[in-house]
Amino acid sequence: MKLKLVFIIFITLILSACLYPEERKMENTPTNDEQLEEVQQAVLEYRERHTGLLPIKNSDENTPFYIKYAIDFKTLQDENILGQPPSNSYENGGQYSYVIIDPEDDTEVKVSDVRVNQDLRSINYEINLYRNKAIVPPYGKKINQDYFEINLDKMNIDEPFTVVSPYSNRELEVIIDHEGQPLVDYRPDVYQMLEEEDISQYEGDLRELLVEQHPIVPTYSPPMVLEDGEIQFKEYEKETNE
Repeated sequence: MKLKLVFIIFITLILSACLYPEERKMENTPTNDEQLEEVQQAVLEYRERHTGLLPIKNSDENTPFYIKYAIDFKTLQDENILGQPPSNSYENGGQYSYVIIDPEDDTEVKVSDVRVNQDLRSINYEINLYRNKAIVPPYGKKINQDYFEINLDKMNIDEPFTVVSPYSNRELEVIIDHEGQPLVDYRPDVYQMLEEEDISQYEGDLRELLVEQHPIVPTYSPPMVLEDGEIQFKEYEKETNE
């Protein structure tokens, strides 16, 4: 009996020793907010050192606005301003790309959900396969002069193209612009926010509401405005997946 009791205690200690480091690891893992703030302070320090310059990767005129100023972590590491990139960053195997919005003024750090970008690339691949045969994009129902639903019948596809919203985790439809570029329709998320915040009038791009309330930016999406209580896609603004 004593031998059995000693064996049980021994096994319990072994298991505890194995679990303890992992528990400690979880306790010491910073939250997303802490990671965001750490990068924010690093960017501001770099800007101060370099008279307004920012630690960003090169981009071109076709890069969508919300991911145009992607943070270059190597630059911050080279100057010993920041150690390793955040654990949730794409550079460190995570799902977020760190970006800067409003670079001229607040230089605020946000993140872009890389999974959305990857899903859109896969959808764009399917669209291009169709275009190789049909030449034109798979235009479906017209939303306005610049945006269309995707005609799944033409593509012989049964299930609609969707991506998971980084805001609500709901499935969001993917639409195309007049060039056939796939974009995310964030209108359901914005409608929900308008209702929750009791907003009946808003001047400007409604995507800014998402940016104000969340650390995540709505990449690859049309600009939206509120007209007579309805969300409408604004005039054409090219967004690319390159």
